[in-house]
Amino acid sequence: MRRLNKVLHISNQKHLIVRVSTNQIRALKIGQIIVTKNLTKLGRIFDIFGPVNQPYISIQLNPEIKGEERLVGEIIYSFEEKKSQKRRKN
Repeated sequence: MRRLNKVLHISNQKHLIVRVSTNQIRALKIGQIIVTKNLTKLGRIFDIFGPVNQPYISIQLNPEIKGEERLVGEIIYSFEEKKSQKRRKN
C-alpha cells in the first residue's frame, strides 16, 4: 500500500481527482486499485493527465460508494494486487 495525496475534488463524471508527484506516478498505472486508510476499496485509476512534473489522476469510483463529497480532503492509497504465480511442472 502506497500513500498518495488528498482528494482535490469530484469531477462532473463522479471521478475523484488527485494531484500526485513525479515520484508517485512512476509506481501507478491505469486500472490500479485505490483504497482508504482502512482498506475500503474506492475504485480504480481511470486516467493520468496534466503536467509531467505534477500530474493528476482520475479515479473511477465503485458504484456502491455513496456520499462521494465526503471524500474531498481525504488521503487515499494505491493498492497493488499480487498476481498469483503459477508453478511450472518439471
